Amino acid sequence: MKDKHLKYWLITPAFVVIAATLLYPLGAALWYSVHEWNLAQQPTLGPFVGMENYNRVITDDPDFWHSIRVTSVFTVFSVFFTMILAMGLALLLAGADMMRVSVRTLLVIPFAMSPALLGISWRFLFNPEFGAFAAVVGAVVPSLKGVPILADPTLAMATLIASDVWHWSPYFMLLFIGALAALPQETVEAAQVDGASKTRVFFEIVLPQLRPVLAIALLLKAIFSLKVLDQVVTLTNGGPGTATETLAHFVFQTAFRWYDLGYAAAVAYLLAAVMAVLAAIYSRFVMERQ
Repeated sequence: MKDKHLKYWLITPAFVVIAATLLYPLGAALWYSVHEWNLAQQPTLGPFVGMENYNRVITDDPDFWHSIRVTSVFTVFSVFFTMILAMGLALLLAGADMMRVSVRTLLVIPFAMSPALLGISWRFLFNPEFGAFAAVVGAVVPSLKGVPILADPTLAMATLIASDVWHWSPYFMLLFIGALAALPQETVEAAQVDGASKTRVFFEIVLPQLRPVLAIALLLKAIFSLKVLDQVVTLTNGGPGTATETLAHFVFQTAFRWYDLGYAAAVAYLLAAVMAVLAAIYSRFVMERQ
């Protein structure tokens, strides 16, 4: 006899794991965000303060708004250059011949690296004394020879963006290669027979058909950029000063350097709210394509 409750028993372990790793932390963080709790002053949860932490974030913290600006700059440039580079690589490496497959395999290596390791590697590479990238940059642009790149606010931000683009481009390259392979070739072949150039075929035929995939890629990359933390900690640690302090790094510093857990939880929830909106839009795109 078929057990009507078997399906519920089968999903119970997964639900327990989700509850322990997602639902409980979210609930606990929400509870902390409406309390005053600074570990430097008291080891236990402080008094209930309602929306005071959220009000403080929005109206009385210039550091929060600075981290918003830094995150916005990082996200815009990171998303833009990642999409451009990934699409360019996809157009060059689409195909099933051995050379293209081998190059694609090598290009996946940066994506396989953890963000923390990526940050440490790039920090060594840009060391002004013995870094390989620093030596190459100094040879190409003599005015930058011996310059501590990570000590300059603009160059540090550019380096952080470049490391993120280098990390994520292979992933989106594979996404675009799959999308290109799924496109109907009849329209492309008809345009080529009519004498259309490769550039015109791409912008007038291929790119319009890739718009749904591009929209999904943009949303995904925006979510990844908004929550960037590991490589910020290991590459620039938010410096010089606070020039590369993203919102996630601001939460990290507030919680684990200044020990203001209640306030950090409030800031984290505001970031989570933005990401939840983007995730909902992403889910809608995915469901519409099914």
